[in-house]
Amino acid sequence: MLSYQHGYHAGNHADILKHLCWQAVINRLKQKNKPFNLIDTHGGSGCYSLDSEQANKTGEYKDGVVKLDQFSPQDPLLVDYLAALALYRNNNEYPGSPVLAADLLRTNDALHVMELHPGEFANLKGVLKRHKGQGQIHSHFRDGLEGLVALSPPKPNRGAVLIDPPYESRSEYQAVINAVKECLKRWPQAQILIWYPLLSARAGDKTGESEAMCQTLSRLNHNVLQVELLARDKDADAGMYGSGVCFINPAWQIDTILTNSLTELCPRLGTQCQHNVVWLNHTES
Repeated sequence: MLSYQHGYHAGNHADILKHLCWQAVINRLKQKNKPFNLIDTHGGSGCYSLDSEQANKTGEYKDGVVKLDQFSPQDPLLVDYLAALALYRNNNEYPGSPVLAADLLRTNDALHVMELHPGEFANLKGVLKRHKGQGQIHSHFRDGLEGLVALSPPKPNRGAVLIDPPYESRSEYQAVINAVKECLKRWPQAQILIWYPLLSARAGDKTGESEAMCQTLSRLNHNVLQVELLARDKDADAGMYGSGVCFINPAWQIDTILTNSLTELCPRLGTQCQHNVVWLNHTES
């Protein structure tokens, strides 16, 4: 494996959803004057040039982050997200989840980022060095799911996890489920965000695997929220027509916050764009 490089997909509609959710969770953690730990299991290169050969081979960012240029939203989360992008967009770059998180850290907060692809990890280390002094930032050259379990629970145990593997093979879906279960045994209060693709019939045997994974996660003894962004119609040849984030132990009002954001965002991304925010398992605490 290890063939996946996110530079081909940076700034697409899936990144927008994933990072909007990540920003929402970090914003809620920062509302209390208590330190937190963030764990990012698949850090990639950390930041991506949209002038690169990779980005322009697919051009996916043109139907994603480019559509947010000159966008002046009213929604507070969207305002925060675009402010986080602004410096990078001025350089025609798109910040990945490690950089977005690093920029939001306070002095006593910590970020652990994992990446196993040698080239991506070398880039990641260089990018994160530029964020020294904005909290404690640790990069790990290791398998992200194995690392998540090994690091759980962090101290302090207040915090959140982002899991976004490439799902290059069907086995990765089960690997995510296994890692989440092991993490929750050690760190039951962890806020976990699991990104997944929504794939048409063109994906072959991977079609339907994301939906099955979410249903399995919904049977855990935790609150589980599903947030999806459907960028285009689901026809047989659409490929990845959308994506989702499965939240375990979401913070209070995250469902309302993201519903409001996506309601304003979707028309900007296209007339076909839709969103769903649904509780798969919800027990009031």
